[in-house]
Amino acid sequence: MIGEILKHEEFIPPQNYYLPHLFEANQTNDMSAVCDVIHRLDSKLILEITLQTYENPNQKSLWVNAINQMLAQLEKVNASTSGIKDNILSVTSALYQKYQQSYSNSDLFQYSIKALAENRADAFPVLDALIHEAIKETPHGKRCRIIQVSKDKPGFYESLEATKNVNISNAIEWEDWQKNNTQMSIVNAIQPEKKGLGKLGNSVSLPDKPSFNHHSQPPLIGGINSEQNPNLPQLYNAVSDGSGLAKLSSTPSPSRMVDLKPLHRLATPQEISGFFRIGISKETSIASMTENSFPTATAEEIFKHHRNLINADTYIVGIDDKGNPVTSSWAEIPHRLVAGVPGAGKSNFLNWVIFQFLYANPTGKIYIADFAGVDFNFLVKHLKDNVEIVTTIEECQLFVEKLHTDEYQRRIELLRQYEVQNIQQLKEQGVDIQRTLWIIDEAAAIARASDKLQRIIENRLIQYVNQGRKCGFHVIFCTQRPTSAIVSSQVLESCEEKTVFRVTEEASGLILENSLAGKIPKQARGRAVLKGSEGDNILVNTPYIGIPVGKTVSLQDTLWRHLVPEP
Repeated sequence: MIGEILKHEEFIPPQNYYLPHLFEANQTNDMSAVCDVIHRLDSKLILEITLQTYENPNQKSLWVNAINQMLAQLEKVNASTSGIKDNILSVTSALYQKYQQSYSNSDLFQYSIKALAENRADAFPVLDALIHEAIKETPHGKRCRIIQVSKDKPGFYESLEATKNVNISNAIEWEDWQKNNTQMSIVNAIQPEKKGLGKLGNSVSLPDKPSFNHHSQPPLIGGINSEQNPNLPQLYNAVSDGSGLAKLSSTPSPSRMVDLKPLHRLATPQEISGFFRIGISKETSIASMTENSFPTATAEEIFKHHRNLINADTYIVGIDDKGNPVTSSWAEIPHRLVAGVPGAGKSNFLNWVIFQFLYANPTGKIYIADFAGVDFNFLVKHLKDNVEIVTTIEECQLFVEKLHTDEYQRRIELLRQYEVQNIQQLKEQGVDIQRTLWIIDEAAAIARASDKLQRIIENRLIQYVNQGRKCGFHVIFCTQRPTSAIVSSQVLESCEEKTVFRVTEEASGLILENSLAGKIPKQARGRAVLKGSEGDNILVNTPYIGIPVGKTVSLQDTLWRHLVPEP
């Protein structure tokens, strides 16, 4: 298997914006996380990063002109929106302004960043870790794509030969470049929405004097084209390709979308710098570990080596500072509190728990009150038979009553009917029943609900946390600020296990009665204090678990493939 990192590029309909996002280099990357992932692999793997100086003036003249034409056409589309803000258009315009300002005059490299592995499950985690370490998060995400090909796919052996010769191959490409719209001229591909009489016309032309400035380019000199000076931009008035005027004109035809294609394999030294750091051996890193250093592992690694610990009653929280797995039991501790500020790892941890819960309970049900409304959407798409989600406080009242009728009361009645005391004894009586999980994420939203709804949710919560152990009904209560307005002391005390990611020292004192969680470094995403029923505090490192993200990360490249059959 060969996996390759490319800048994320996409044609966004209906305007067909093409977005090769810049790498935002993370200068704090020390490669230790990537080395740690590689160290845990049982099979052979090569991580390859190859650069070649970019010297192709003929190709450069094409994409320089294409950038300028893209900006001009985006400006025209923007002028036609009648003051309505188009976020995608704004992002695209800003991006191409950066390209125009930096790429025209900067030193450029062609790059190849790839992993050669014996199997699919090894290549992706290494490259995924590299992306997360080498590139900073932006408002639009990492904007990298990992394309994987097996040896039976086109391009595999050409890419392998390029590695052998320390060269760069373009054999592994994004599939959408094969579509016909890549051959369209920019002026025809990106057009403003026609209104009124404009719907009857077919011609679209660029403005003679676009409203942007070419700060990084000399002015256009009449009569000089790219063959005489390839570094000069060209702005064309578009004419119909088959017209007599087009055939007689000495001006080249407008740039095509495909002229922008090289940008997804080019990078400036600043962009690529995040991928190059000194790797430290495992032995050295452990020997020199400081209080801010700790072992890490991905969910793929933990699942690969310790899946035998996961069952209907037990899940893996993460690894301790010695690298040993730390487990938790639904049977022993039925309810949990999870706390952490945004970005500390709380939502990722919930996904890790959900994955294990459904892996061990294939027909189990999970009910989620996700008041942020963004973290679990993929579950509904891929696991709709197991997961139900509400995203507003208004929906929550009906949701709570449904849980009470369909899950809680039904289970209590089964206990009475079979004259047993807990779910394990029900199973021994031959009843087909599995545990059920209710997750309340961003619980602060409850405090903004009406007094009546607050009381309903509060009363049900108290009922569930008091009786849920015996009937297999478990609650995970998540919050950033565990104040009495958000979670009552009775609910807080009933959550015998507390997983606390980075919070303020004040919040740490309220939950843990110490400041440990308030001292977790900001960069230690996924690190938490685990407090069990015995009152012991354990520092635990929860793993990163990838989730399917549109066309960027496919389901088959994540652990969720174990829960969803291949189509």
